[in-house]
Amino acid sequence: MNKRLKFSSFWSINDALDLGKLQCQLDELQAAGLDGVVFHPRYYPNEPGYMSPSYLNTVSDLILYARDIGMEFWLYDENGWPSGTAGGEVMNRRPDLACEWLEYGPLESGEFGITICSHPGVSSFQAEAAALFIEITHEGYRKGLKPEAFDYVEGFFSDEVGFLDGHGVTVSRGGVPWDKRFPAMYETRYGEVLEPLLPLLFVDGAEHEQVRARFWEMLTDALIEGFYQPIGAWCQAHGKRFTAHLKAEEHPYFQLTYSGSCFQVLKGIETPAIDALERFPGNHFYPRLLHSVAVQQGRDGCLVEAMGGSGWGVTPQSFTDYIMWLAGHGIDQYVLHLNQFKLKTQAVQDWPPSMPCHLTWKDAFAELLKSIRTKAAGLPDLHAEPELLIVVPTRGIMASFLPEEARQLNEHDGSNVPDSPSGRWNDKLLRLVEACYAAGIHYELTEERVVETEGQVLPGKLRIGSRHYRTVVLAEGCLWNDPKWVSEAAEAGIQVREATTWHPDKATIEPMTAKALPELVPEQSAWHAELPKSNQLLIPFLHHAEAGLQARILFDGASSFTGLRIVLHDEVEETTVNGIRLELRETESGYEASVPDDCVGDKGELLIGILTRGKGEQNPLAFLTGRFCVGSLSPYTEKDGTQWMTEGEFRLTSVQPLDCSDLISSGLPFSGTPVQVTKELKVESSITAGVLQLTDVHAAAAQIWLGELALGWCWGPEWRVKTGRLDAGNYPLTVSLYPSTYNVYGPHRHVDGDRHLTSPGQYEGVKNFADRADAPERTTGTQWHFVKWGIKGDVRLFDSPSLLPGNR
Repeated sequence: MNKRLKFSSFWSINDALDLGKLQCQLDELQAAGLDGVVFHPRYYPNEPGYMSPSYLNTVSDLILYARDIGMEFWLYDENGWPSGTAGGEVMNRRPDLACEWLEYGPLESGEFGITICSHPGVSSFQAEAAALFIEITHEGYRKGLKPEAFDYVEGFFSDEVGFLDGHGVTVSRGGVPWDKRFPAMYETRYGEVLEPLLPLLFVDGAEHEQVRARFWEMLTDALIEGFYQPIGAWCQAHGKRFTAHLKAEEHPYFQLTYSGSCFQVLKGIETPAIDALERFPGNHFYPRLLHSVAVQQGRDGCLVEAMGGSGWGVTPQSFTDYIMWLAGHGIDQYVLHLNQFKLKTQAVQDWPPSMPCHLTWKDAFAELLKSIRTKAAGLPDLHAEPELLIVVPTRGIMASFLPEEARQLNEHDGSNVPDSPSGRWNDKLLRLVEACYAAGIHYELTEERVVETEGQVLPGKLRIGSRHYRTVVLAEGCLWNDPKWVSEAAEAGIQVREATTWHPDKATIEPMTAKALPELVPEQSAWHAELPKSNQLLIPFLHHAEAGLQARILFDGASSFTGLRIVLHDEVEETTVNGIRLELRETESGYEASVPDDCVGDKGELLIGILTRGKGEQNPLAFLTGRFCVGSLSPYTEKDGTQWMTEGEFRLTSVQPLDCSDLISSGLPFSGTPVQVTKELKVESSITAGVLQLTDVHAAAAQIWLGELALGWCWGPEWRVKTGRLDAGNYPLTVSLYPSTYNVYGPHRHVDGDRHLTSPGQYEGVKNFADRADAPERTTGTQWHFVKWGIKGDVRLFDSPSLLPGNR
């Protein structure tokens, strides 16, 4: 039986600690169905100072509140990321610390050779830096928290600690991580002097394969010994769980550049983890690697930091698909990246979305998690005996790896692997894994070094930790220190196959069939809708050298409006409308100011001005709210099956009837509020246990009522709810259609609109690694984009819902 999935929030603490507000949001996260939080200072304003007595006292009280309401509480071990600096305090105390790396190129003499480069920083190879980090952070929490609060802390979360300071000198510069202790380490391990061999890390030569494999394996061990082992030992000594994910987990070639071997690093972590970003499922290598390491090491589950940067356009449907992909690989603990404590402008753009608290459809979140847990319980149990072990050529890739070639990698997802020997081994491995997944084979993964150092050849099977394997497939490129292992395994009756001669058989998967059900076609009527009590328009500010930020909002014709408000996500110095200074007041979600009705009058426009604070947000997100519709001076055209686009400019128009099939062009392009659409449903004959299905819907989610009876939530692709028994008769049907959160927060004018991956850089309009390779250098276009919203279809009724495939 599969374990129950656990969901926690990567809780971004980006504002001053206010215990009451923190407790309220913790209640909100629990109501959304989450099991716990990872308390994560992130863009934390140091109010009170990080790790100060006042800070620790407030965190103590928050932990005890979490205990009282039954929420699991983890501590992120850093102020920002990656882990290891204690918010800069390690360098404050040890300014002599430095990160070093090697580069190969022309020297002053004109010859090619090795240059040792460096910059100030905390290197993950240095155990003394890790000891200081532990003293400041881990010991700081242990000694500074109230004893009962520290006792309740579940564990510590380390983030993206790789070679040096985790920023990848190989991908960025074509360099190789270095530490002054490496020559002695190499000579002790391998009995030869390292310095004369260093050029072989960059150019081919005699025995370069052996030198490179040895060097990168040594770097992997130095990373483990320098950082992960001390942290893990501290956590174990104090009864705390320890979880960590690495950067660049997607495939072995990418892993090499940041951490060497994920197999080696993750096996020493009590709760091993990966980082799975974006909105759509990725390859089937790295989540299965995580599961493989966890079960081989006998760990109680494994964890994923999930969906960072997946964009404000995430829906229950895309969320379900993503979590089910990971659950299908045996991952049972989910830390959702991320939930912002306060949704400032910076937070809106910080690898969104902020979920669940700031999604338009957050009220559906608890039902969504319940649905996913139910579905995941029916997945194949990956704790059963596996059919196949794939040996990954980690060492083989190391042996032929050239740092300069890695510079073409996309540093976000590892795409654009070079067509080189190591790149080709990597590509063939990934194709092998995808073929096994497509064939429905229960496969697990390991690497050459694990097999040689931990594998036990038993009669008919290979044992690695807690797992036994009867069939072993060697991916192309595997490199053995002692090749006789292969023949010994075969002699013991283990089925050892070379990937070049072995191919997975296609699994026979019988499609689920359902009994044909009579569709009960109700008498149809048109959908009707009313404008929500309040609508909003994103204020399109432009910079003016002397006047600060200004925006002009046009009225349509002779329309006039009352009860308008300006809502800001950040505090500013001054806000004016048509020259009148407004009084700002703080609210739970930000700041707002009422627009006096007499300053609107019949001028036909609003001139809105903002003066920002010197050290505050310089491009604050702001909305004009009130009872109005929003029109565009340019027509809406279809970008793709899910998006509209228009050049604007936007104007306020008087309230008008809504077209239920297109709520965007009807006047609600920036709205984050659900719209209730209604019709009369006529049921001709009684239904024993039925299903109601909406058709041709564009929405994030929907909530449905028949009269006073709440039928519940639904979302794509099914758009179904159970009705229970229905007698013949007429029923008022009400559907609340929830818009995409993208329509509120964008980035609306990115050339691709709503993307599967959204980075902070895409709000700035500068092409970055999160953009497609052929994107223009300036990614802010002339078109505004909106996710479609509305319902064109009708209602279908079925009887006997238990026979319907896909019904929740």
